[in-house]
Amino acid sequence: MKKRKLLIVDDEWLIADSLSSLEEWAERNIEVIGTASDGREALAWLDKTEVDLVITDIRMPDMDGLELLRQLHQRSPKIDVIVISGYEEFAYAKTALSYQAKGYILKPIDTDELFAVVDQLAPVSIEPVEEVPKTYHETIVERALSYISANLGRPLSLKDAADQVHLTSHYFGQVFKSVIGDTFVNHLTRMRMERACELLKNTELKQYEVGFQIGYTDPKYFSRVFFQSYGLTPKEYRQQLCSPSYPSEQKKRR
Repeated sequence: MKKRKLLIVDDEWLIADSLSSLEEWAERNIEVIGTASDGREALAWLDKTEVDLVITDIRMPDMDGLELLRQLHQRSPKIDVIVISGYEEFAYAKTALSYQAKGYILKPIDTDELFAVVDQLAPVSIEPVEEVPKTYHETIVERALSYISANLGRPLSLKDAADQVHLTSHYFGQVFKSVIGDTFVNHLTRMRMERACELLKNTELKQYEVGFQIGYTDPKYFSRVFFQSYGLTPKEYRQQLCSPSYPSEQKKRR
């Protein structure tokens, strides 16, 4: 498979050097061909070599990242560009997106967030294996689901899960929905309700105790959410399990 060529543009040499030395590039079949300290130097690179991906800072002397992005959009629209910035200003992000930037990442750079964007541009290719390898996003969501499953008994938020995988809440929410096909809140509720069914079926816990086990401190709210999910209250569900006709009723439902 042909390697993708990456150019890193940042006037802070320490950041450019740190980014260029990340081992994850090789894992993704990406070759860092060099670094540039401003937009003009970056364009000089483009005149002499093929580039597939550019990561550029916004604030740089001579020619800044937005002007570089504008010129790349005009002359080399097939080059993917990811913008990094120490400024969380909407105007910057809006301009970057208008020139088809593939991502806008704030400094200090979270490498997990960076590679999540990179992996959206091209699939991760580490080594040929018989089974299709998990994408970076699938791995992130798998880690989040393990965390959720182990912590269903306490209040959980999107931010809690996002912190566990080192992503911003907004970006993690997008990643989660793209992999699972549903929102974090809906999936969390579904996991809790499935655990509630297991507890109602296999334990002698009281209804409010079941609610506590899955993170609901208000028994009435737990009962309402359960009813919305299954059309039965927890009490009715347990009574149905004890009914002699339960197996046949379940067959009809399926």
